[in-house]
Amino acid sequence: MNDLLFYANYLLINGPFSSRKMIIITMLVVLLLITMVVLNKEKWTAQEKWFKTAIWFYFYLIFLYTFLSRTGKSQIDYNLMPFWSYQYIFSTHDFRIVLEVLGNCLMFIPVGILMPWAYESILHEDEVKKRNTVILFGLIVSVSVECLQLFTRTGLFEWDDIFHNMIGLLVGYGVYLLLKGKYFVTVYRYFLPMIGVVLALMIAMM
Repeated sequence: MNDLLFYANYLLINGPFSSRKMIIITMLVVLLLITMVVLNKEKWTAQEKWFKTAIWFYFYLIFLYTFLSRTGKSQIDYNLMPFWSYQYIFSTHDFRIVLEVLGNCLMFIPVGILMPWAYESILHEDEVKKRNTVILFGLIVSVSVECLQLFTRTGLFEWDDIFHNMIGLLVGYGVYLLLKGKYFVTVYRYFLPMIGVVLALMIAMM
């Protein structure tokens, strides 16, 4: 419970309205998004206006919490060991790392939902090409976040974060397909990696 409160407080303390600096940056981002909508009001459909605005503002929130609101450390911090978090959880039963793993998955679920809707008109109609385009874009965003954290010393660069971001992206894309009218039996595979993560975390905490 204390760990949940810790992360809830972190979101409040480091949010878009946590300081004068963050308020100004957020206002500039909102003005930029409004300008984009106005300049493209004849070209974008109502759906594109809503979802493009939503996805780009959400990208801003991702970079805010993972980079902009953080203070740089004195040294570069990285961990290149794949799946180190599960080994650490298994040996320490540290629930905070469990929350970090789940948080990294949950963080990219909205990306998987919003991205295909925002760019539905230009993404390939072929299901495989559309999925691969969304995954590639999500991967670029995730790697960019990790590299920014590495070079600005504002966080830990690790493969685990990228892996969990992609699992969340797949879940989001599966939700998008369900909302588009697909049957669960045809999209269940997008949810299997997340189920695997939850099971692995449960086993590691035993």
